[in-house]
Amino acid sequence: MNTLERQRIGNAFNAASGDYDAHADVQARIAQGLAAYLPDTLGSGGADSSGLILDAGCGTGRGFPLLASRYPRAQHLGLDLAPAMAHRALARGLTTAAADIEALPLRDAGVALYWSSLAWQWCDPLAAAREAARVLAPGGRLCVATLGPGTLRELREAFAVLGDEASHVREFPAAAALTAACEAAGLRELRIVPALHHAHAQDLATLLQGVRSIGAHTLGDARRRGLLGRHAWQAVQARYEQHRGNQGLPASYEALFICATR
Repeated sequence: MNTLERQRIGNAFNAASGDYDAHADVQARIAQGLAAYLPDTLGSGGADSSGLILDAGCGTGRGFPLLASRYPRAQHLGLDLAPAMAHRALARGLTTAAADIEALPLRDAGVALYWSSLAWQWCDPLAAAREAARVLAPGGRLCVATLGPGTLRELREAFAVLGDEASHVREFPAAAALTAACEAAGLRELRIVPALHHAHAQDLATLLQGVRSIGAHTLGDARRRGLLGRHAWQAVQARYEQHRGNQGLPASYEALFICATR
């Protein structure tokens, strides 16, 4: 992923940092789901053993209580591309720094547990996997939650009525691509488990605002440069309305839980 795109992503999450927790219900549920895949031990020790746990793409630090309660004697470090996010996590008691998980500022083989909840979808998966493998100690564990291609499928279908070539919804890698990236990085005992989550809103404008409020609206160079006209917007709304259920308009999030060993 090029430098400009990384900057766009970082800027989006900087802007979202203040309101992120208020809008990140699905993200919190996915982090809880990822916690079910945590190992009972760190390396050769027990749950109380020491070792470095890296929260790669730590956001506001909501994963820290999950990790600290499971491994109370471990060292905990959070890194995030957005400095404002890292600052929020620092306020939760997590030692943090602003850094790119595609280029970790850590020595080789120094991490006992690599945890990352909903950060890899903003990365080149091969770059993220190689860095994870580089910093993990032999026998170290990787627990990652990322988003799969079924994410925001309703929004993708709705914008398809426009028939243009612009990118309206970000594309996320499928499990096969993630498997290839992890295997190429040298990770082993790999498994990927899917899980589907939903957010809901009463109208499309509110749903889109919710996506923006968590910084998840960044697109690549194929993004639309101008605003939609009134008729185009009405067509998108009408198409999305076909998905309405008892809780309102749904937004699907396809979580992919990746577990592996170095």
